[in-house]
Amino acid sequence: MATPETTARLEMKIRSPWEKSSAWARVITDGSLELELYDFSPQAQSSMGGDVAWIWTVEAQDMPQLLNQLPSQARESNQGLLTMLILSFTDVHAIRDWIREQKIPLREDFDSNA
Repeated sequence: MATPETTARLEMKIRSPWEKSSAWARVITDGSLELELYDFSPQAQSSMGGDVAWIWTVEAQDMPQLLNQLPSQARESNQGLLTMLILSFTDVHAIRDWIREQKIPLREDFDSNA
């Protein structure tokens, strides 16, 4: 359930890596970046017993490190950041992998009952 700290300030749908999945990027109220992947595929149903979701978060205190690795347009606004991510990467996994390669702290949460 969303709390005032985790409410999306801006959210955009992004490409997901698989059929039967959806992904979003959002900047939440506290300034953190969240990437979410929701998998509602038959494979998730059979192997996990239902829909599953992953949320990767760059905490607000780590956002300057992320923004310094991106073109200046990404630093102009939250919309600029999300648009730059959507246009620069093939899908949510590519964004996640790039953040890890940059050694930017990235928290991963998994929900097996999404």
